[in-house]
Amino acid sequence: MITNVLIDVDNTLLDFNKCAEAAIKTGFLKWNIEYSEKVFPVFLEVNDSLWRKIETGEIDKKTLYQLRWKTIFERLGINADGPTFEQDFRNIFSDSKEPVDGAYELLDYLSAKYIVSVASNASYQQQLKRLNNADMMKYFANIFNSEQIGYPKPESKFFDACFEKLGNISKEEVMIIGDSLSADINGGAAYGIKTLWFNYDKASVPNHVKADFIVNSLDEIKNIL
Repeated sequence: MITNVLIDVDNTLLDFNKCAEAAIKTGFLKWNIEYSEKVFPVFLEVNDSLWRKIETGEIDKKTLYQLRWKTIFERLGINADGPTFEQDFRNIFSDSKEPVDGAYELLDYLSAKYIVSVASNASYQQQLKRLNNADMMKYFANIFNSEQIGYPKPESKFFDACFEKLGNISKEEVMIIGDSLSADINGGAAYGIKTLWFNYDKASVPNHVKADFIVNSLDEIKNIL
C-alpha cells in the first residue's frame, strides 16, 4: 500500500516551460535582444540535452550554467555573453510560480492521504523560492534535492537518501510522480518503487516506457492514488 509520494517540480507542479519562456522574454528585453519564435525551441533542445548529461554524471550544474546560454546564443547567431545572461535568466526565473493545470487540486488531494515529498534535481534555493512563491511548501513533508543529497535522480544514492529520511520504509509504500522518463520513471523503476509518468507534453508514448502508470493530466492521478 502506498503511504509516501515523491513528486517532481518542473513540468509536474510548476510549469517550467511557461516560466522559462517568460523569463527569457524578460531577459531579452533587458539586454535589448530581439526575441523570435526560434528562441524557445532552441532553448528547450539545449537545456534538455544538458540536463540529461547531469543525470548521467557527465557534467555538473556549474558546467550547465556555463554552457547553456553560450550554446543557445551560438546556435541562434546572437552576439551576447552567455554565462552573464545565464545569471540574469536564473534570477528572473527564480521569481516564477506558474502552476501546471490542476497542481493545487492534486496537492490538496495527495497531502490529505499520503506523506508528500519533493524530489528535484534543480537548484535547491531556486526551487524553495518558487515553491514558496506558489504557496506550495505547506504540502510537503520533505524537500529532497540533488544539491543537498549530493547525487541526482536517477542515481540509486539519491533514492537511498530519500528512504533514509523516510525511515527506511518498504519500497512498496512509495510512488514517484514526474515528467522525466530518465530521471523520475527509469530512476524510480530501477530502484524498485512504483512510478507514475505525467506526460506533460502529451507526446506519443515510447515503447520503452517503464512507468507503472501514465497520465496526460494531473487530475487523472486521483483515479490511481
